[in-house]
Amino acid sequence: DFDYHPNILASSLASKKVTTFASLTPWAPDKDAFWSKPQEGIDKAISQIYQYGVRLHKFYFKMEDPETFTKEAGKILELSPDGILIAPWAKRESLKFTQELDQRAIPYVFIDSNLKEANPISFIVQDSVQSGYLAAKLIDYGIAPQSNILLIHITKDLQNADLLLKREKGFLDYFETVKNKSHRIIKIEVPYNEIEISNKLSNCILENKSIDAVFVTNSKVHLVAGFFDQFNDRPKIIGYDLILKNIYLLLHSKIDFLLNQKPESQGYVATNLLFDQIVRKEKVKNANYTSIDIITKENFEYYSSI
Repeated sequence: DFDYHPNILASSLASKKVTTFASLTPWAPDKDAFWSKPQEGIDKAISQIYQYGVRLHKFYFKMEDPETFTKEAGKILELSPDGILIAPWAKRESLKFTQELDQRAIPYVFIDSNLKEANPISFIVQDSVQSGYLAAKLIDYGIAPQSNILLIHITKDLQNADLLLKREKGFLDYFETVKNKSHRIIKIEVPYNEIEISNKLSNCILENKSIDAVFVTNSKVHLVAGFFDQFNDRPKIIGYDLILKNIYLLLHSKIDFLLNQKPESQGYVATNLLFDQIVRKEKVKNANYTSIDIITKENFEYYSSI
C-alpha cells in the first residue's frame, strides 16, 4: 500500500468550492477602538486564505446592548456558515447561541474570551485571571502598606462580562497573598459614560480622602487617567490595551502600565485555526494563550504587538 496523503489545499483550489465563515464581534466605532484590532488580524488572515475559496461575512453587536448580539446571532444561523469566529462578550447570550451551534454541528472558535460552559473547537485568549494577578503585583510594588486601591469596571452589566470578572478574581487573589500589608480594595462599577465616571470617582475620593492606585479592567483606562490628571498627587494607574488614547497618556506619564494582549494576533490566529480545522481537515489545539505584555513609557517605542 502506498502512504497517500491528499493535498487538501490543492484540491480546494481545483474544486473552486466556497467555504463560508462568519464573525461575530463587538462594533468598533473607529480605527482606534480596541475591537478594530482583532478585526485587522481577521481581515489579514482572510486575505491570505481567500484563494482557497474562503469567504467571510462580518456581523457586529453593541457591547452595551446584548440584544444586538442575539439579533446578529440569528442572522448567522440563517446564513448557516461552515464555521464561526465569536467574541463571547455577553455570556448569557453567547451560551444560548453556542448551544444552538452545537446542535447544528457548526464549529466555532472563541476570540478574546473563553466560556468553560461552551464547546468551541478552539479559543485564543489572554489568561484573564493571571493578567489580573499581574496587575495587582505591579501596583503593589509601588505603594505603601495600608493604601487605598480602586478597582474599576467600566461596563453596563458586569455579571454578563465574564472576562472582566476573571481579571477581578486574579487581582483579588494576589492581595489575598499579601494580607500583612492591609491594603483596602474599593470596587466600583460604572457604565461607559464620561459624566457618570467623573461623578462616581469624585464621590469615591470624597468618601475615601485619598486613592493611591487604580486598576481599570479594560481599555477604557484613559477615561479614568484623564480624571485624575486634575490632581497634583496622582495615583498609580494600570489598565489594558494599546489604543491611541491610552498610548498618549502612557507616554505623558498619566498611565503607569498598560497590559497588552496582542488583539491583532488573536484575530489572525483564530481565523487560521478555523481554516485549519474546516478546510485543511487538521485537528487544532483547543487552548491557545497569548502573552501578557507589560508596556511602559520606556519600552513602548521598541514594542510590536504583531
